[in-house]
Amino acid sequence: PGGQYTNLLFQSKQLGLSGRFAEVKKAYQMANILLGDIPKVTPSSKVVGDLAQAFLNLKISPEELVDNASNLPLPQSVVEYFQGALGPPPGGFPEPFRTNVLKGRPLKDGRAMFEGRPGAELKSYDFTTAEANLKKAYGDTRITKKEVLSHALYPKVFKDFMEFEKTYGKGIIEKLPTHLFLRPLSEGEEAHLHLGPGKDYYIRLSSIDKFNEDLGTRVVTLEVNGEKWFIRTPDTVTTLQSTMVGGAAPKRREKKDPTEKGSVGTPMPGMIVAVSVKEGDEVKEGQTLF
Repeated sequence: PGGQYTNLLFQSKQLGLSGRFAEVKKAYQMANILLGDIPKVTPSSKVVGDLAQAFLNLKISPEELVDNASNLPLPQSVVEYFQGALGPPPGGFPEPFRTNVLKGRPLKDGRAMFEGRPGAELKSYDFTTAEANLKKAYGDTRITKKEVLSHALYPKVFKDFMEFEKTYGKGIIEKLPTHLFLRPLSEGEEAHLHLGPGKDYYIRLSSIDKFNEDLGTRVVTLEVNGEKWFIRTPDTVTTLQSTMVGGAAPKRREKKDPTEKGSVGTPMPGMIVAVSVKEGDEVKEGQTLF
């Protein structure tokens, strides 16, 4: 489909594969066959595109991909497809690829896969409670009916956007030219940013430092109206490329999720290895919980 073709090109650029688009297209054909030659509509076309690009990054044969699927870092969209999140395809799921993908990847409720159409299992959505929770997390003035609906349809995308907005600022995002957002500056390039009356900025990208594997970041040097700014920013592309071929993820501290009831932030890094109480227990001051 035309939409899939342009989306695939954009995704390839994000992953640093723009110079290998001919290979991406061949990999797309291979991925489509491996997935059972499924009808291409959103989101099934994305599943094929995600697998194609993962295949290129993994640098293995189709046979190796199928045989080792249980141990490979496959895109989440591919795993969810084989779990039946999009429903059963017309020709059925290809085997043994599906069985291998699902090894050690159960659904949240413990089942290996959905039976039939997943939408049939959906419970009625409580918009009133959802709106109250979102307003508590992000503020009354920030949440409208549009945000409630966005969260209901795409909860993860909505949370990612709100985190992005919190990091970079709502006003700047709205006024950032689309071409700068979709195609960031290259070293030596300059752009003009107008944020309002008397707020004109001439921004030049001076340099981009080496990738910090521990933090998953790079130091970017900008010249803003002739003044040098040094900004440490996440490099999600290099991080994604690394994890797709089995590399280690950056050592980032997980943050509290304001939309998850019971999510608690802590200044101390670590891992909970045992829980000494259960729901409903009465606890005393000083009692060990974890």
